[in-house]
Amino acid sequence: MPVENLGLQRQPFDKTSQPTTFVVSQSIKDGLRLLRTTLDDGPGIGFIVGPALSGKSVLANRFVRETQSTMAVASVDGEGLYASQLLSKILEQFGYDVALNSTEELLNMINVFLVQQTRTVQPPLLVVDNVHRMYPGALNALCKLAQVRARDRFALRMVLLGQGNCERIIRSPSMRPVADRLCHDMALAPLSLKESMRYLYEKLRGAGAPRPDDIFPANICDVLHEASGGLPGKLDSIAAAVLDQSPGLPINLGNISHPDLHVDDGASPRLVVTRDGAVAEDCRLLATRVLIGRAELSDILIADHFVSKQHALLIWENESLLLIDLNSANGTFVNSVRVKSRVLRDNDIISMGNHRIKLIYAKAGTRTDFEDADLSDTATMQNIADARRSRAIHRLPLKVVDQAATLRK
Repeated sequence: MPVENLGLQRQPFDKTSQPTTFVVSQSIKDGLRLLRTTLDDGPGIGFIVGPALSGKSVLANRFVRETQSTMAVASVDGEGLYASQLLSKILEQFGYDVALNSTEELLNMINVFLVQQTRTVQPPLLVVDNVHRMYPGALNALCKLAQVRARDRFALRMVLLGQGNCERIIRSPSMRPVADRLCHDMALAPLSLKESMRYLYEKLRGAGAPRPDDIFPANICDVLHEASGGLPGKLDSIAAAVLDQSPGLPINLGNISHPDLHVDDGASPRLVVTRDGAVAEDCRLLATRVLIGRAELSDILIADHFVSKQHALLIWENESLLLIDLNSANGTFVNSVRVKSRVLRDNDIISMGNHRIKLIYAKAGTRTDFEDADLSDTATMQNIADARRSRAIHRLPLKVVDQAATLRK
């Protein structure tokens, strides 16, 4: 439905244009404070890491707009750039008309500009996003720029942003000129449940909604937060889809189709993560694919030395849940039995490392309902009614599908 029919002047979560409403979370506040401090410190290089859609680019753009009136600023997306491309883009941002020059000539031109600015005004600022996707030659060019000095101080401030293995790249021996100047770094945290609600409501108000809670009641905000994992960019995407697909108010998520939003007319599965009997996390399962592991980008993050970075995968489909061990070092156990894959039942206990995950999901049936079925290698899931029907008719085994094919979907 057009958003005008919902009382809005425009789509508040449109990512194709410059955002008109900037919502400041605690993590964004911390990031801005870090970047401002980077400008004042002698080494003058700051580094921010975070997963895709975590708000790094929004933070960088905000900082650039804040500083460009007081100093020369170049902001570059480093994805797929070679050295000559990186240097050309930097010069263009600094106002140079770049011809077909060699890499060495481009580097000399930037050096002259940096020294001149540092001696007469102050060191310029370079912001580079997606550092982890730059080619080695471009990273080497960054190192050369990091060594330029004028009047016994560095002639260029830098803000570097990336994700995944970016920190390992920045701190590698080949990047030592940059790493030696690194004075501040941080990881962007996802939005909290409360921050997600404020994020949604402030954007709705900016689009003309006098009462945002009439459009997204608190319970809807909770669902959107869980589905997005608190990532602002993902929250925008899901919220935009909800508004576009809603036939009117009140919003019914059961009518909405989105790959990260799994909502039906019953309760979604609940996962209770514990360690030594203490609850570490209690959450609703909303996505259809959920990665469990020690890696930072896991959907369910378990900080346990005995848990692999990508330990196991949960697949939710047709009211059934399939657990697949991803060749973890120490194994995945269901009710104390080591498994490679298993269709889960209500109150099953998943064990990995020192952690336990209890599934609470009545629609999955109980383990005694399926006591005669061999489910250890099942990768195609059926709903409870179908499974019971198969059990009643000659106790036919469930269809087995190659796990690799399931993971590729």
